[in-house]
Parts: sequence; C-alpha cells; structure tokens
Amino acid sequence: MISADGISPTDETNSALRRLRALPQHDLLTMAGDWLGELAPWRSAETLGAIAALPAETVLASLFVLGEQVTEADAREDVPGPLIDLLLDAGVLTESSGKLSADYCLVRVDGMALITSWRAAGRDRGTYGPWICTDSLTLARIIASRGGVRSCLDLGCGTGVLGLVAARGGADVLALDVSPECVAATELNAHVNALAERTTARVGDILSLSLDERYDLVVSNPPCLPLRRGALGWLTGEAGLDGLDFFWELVNRVPALLTEDGEALIQAAAYGDERGPFLVPRLVEELRRHGVHGRLLVRPSTAVRWPAFAPRDENQQLTGPLGEEVREYVARIGATHYYGFVLSLRPGDPGLVVGRFR
Repeated sequence: MISADGISPTDETNSALRRLRALPQHDLLTMAGDWLGELAPWRSAETLGAIAALPAETVLASLFVLGEQVTEADAREDVPGPLIDLLLDAGVLTESSGKLSADYCLVRVDGMALITSWRAAGRDRGTYGPWICTDSLTLARIIASRGGVRSCLDLGCGTGVLGLVAARGGADVLALDVSPECVAATELNAHVNALAERTTARVGDILSLSLDERYDLVVSNPPCLPLRRGALGWLTGEAGLDGLDFFWELVNRVPALLTEDGEALIQAAAYGDERGPFLVPRLVEELRRHGVHGRLLVRPSTAVRWPAFAPRDENQQLTGPLGEEVREYVARIGATHYYGFVLSLRPGDPGLVVGRFR
C-alpha cells in the first residue's frame, strides 16, 4: 500500500532521511517525482527498449515499466539509497529473498507519467487499487477540452488522473477518495507531474459529502459494478444490481456543488435494450427536481456483460447464488444491452439531451 508518510520513527536516526524532513512532504513524493518523472514510458516496444538502455534509470524502468524483479544490491547501485528506503517503507516496493518488486507500474497518459496499480482489484487487495482504465482516459480527454476552469472537485479520484488533467489546465483541485491508498497515489502523481501546488488530496466518501465550496468543474468515474453491495465481500466497486447506486447519489448531490456556470462530468454504465439505457426516464425526473440541464453521451452498446471479478465457470457464466441473482435481475428488467456513458450536468433549464460518442 502506498503511504503518504513513508518515514517511520526509526528512520530518524538516518541523517540522509532526516534531511528529507525539510522537503514539502517528508516522504517519497518529491524525491520519487524527480526520478520517476524522467521515465515517461509510452508502452511501445521501441520506447520500452529505449528505457531499458538508460544507464541510471534501468532499475526503475525494470520495476515500474516492465514489471520485472531486480536484486536489491543492483537497485542500490543505480538508485539513491534513501529513495529505495522510502519506496520500501511506503509499500510501493516490496522485498523478498533479496529481490525487489514493484506493486505499482508507471504509465503515460496524455503527457503525464502516473503511478498506478498493475490491476484494478483482487481478493488479495480487498478493494479497488488506484488504477487507470479506458473509461478514465475518455473522461480525461473531455476534461482537457474544458477551458477557463478555476476550481475542480474530483470525486473518487483513484490515481488522480481526472483532477490532474484539470490542474494542468490551470484549476485548483480537491481530490477525494474513500481509499487512503488512492489518496496517496493521487498525491504522489501530483508531485511526479509538478502539479502538487494545485492539487489537494483527502480521504472522503462520496456517499457522505459535506462541502461548503462550489466548483467550476466536478468530475467522477464512480464504482459501477452491477452487483449487489457486499455481494463479493471484498470489493468497494459493487454499486447495486443495476450498477447505479453511486451514480444516483452523485446526481442528487453534485448540482449543489456547482458554480453558476459550472459543469459536472459523471461517467458510469447501465443496462438497457436496443433503444438505449433504461435510466433515461428517471434521469429526466431527477434533473427536473434539481433544476439542472443534462447531456447524456452514450457509447456504442455491448452485450449484457457479467460483472468483472465475479467467479465464473469454464463457459464464463457466473456461478452459484451470485450468478443466479444477477441472471434473474437481468431477465426481470429485460436487459439486452449494456451502455457506457458520460453525463454532463449544468445549471439551467431542466431537461436532458441524449447524444452518442462519435
């Protein structure tokens, strides 16, 4: 687990680590940012080969880009010892039998280098990790197209990618996530990309927002796994059988957080049929109730998709009582399609316009 405070009390006896106390944050953030920010790994064969040829960064590239183990002795020859210590203390690196492994990888996203988990979640993690998916990249590019944003609220920040795109455009960003690991990852990524002065990350639950400020932009890619809450017992991404528990909570709370000319961008997914997602009639009513205008951008549909991370048989069908529950629900609502979408909310005449991604 990434820790936002990578130095333990016993480290105070080390003079090199004591000097790090003078940094803006006395952990791995600033020091790691100076080193990791140089890697910039587009994950192509040519770039990976070029990275592997770099003399000083070979160890970090092997760990964070290629996912390879390196011996601790080799690592300490190429990388400053205090940085290795800090990465170990923070749980970014782990050591076993004299070899180091990275629990996180480094990816390149529209000109930013971001630390992210190798995968979204697992039973060994017990929760979502700070992870970047294609949905996040889509929403990040929409955010990048917005100009004149002075303040941004990122709800469920994960790696921080959405808020950091807004910060790069000049916004002051408050990033919230219920996971301390995600908050620390956002904090680290802000330092890696020289956006720390514009980014504040805090632990917070999007289901119990209590904020007095208003924002020019509110962004969120909330959990949307279509599973009953607690169905797996180890994942925070379950969002009810329709996958929309968090989405509706945001629709209810976000309008009060917007400035007069503000906008909210919420990404999720929903069941539907050939005509479109089933949520549209309810969404129209909710927008009317809150006095906001919405634009729903819908992705091309896919077949009804079984939730990720759920146990399946050799035919990729959900197994046991969980499978029966989901199949019964899908059949009962008559779902034949599954739609990803982005909802834009703005103060104004209540109503909803439905469009398609091109």
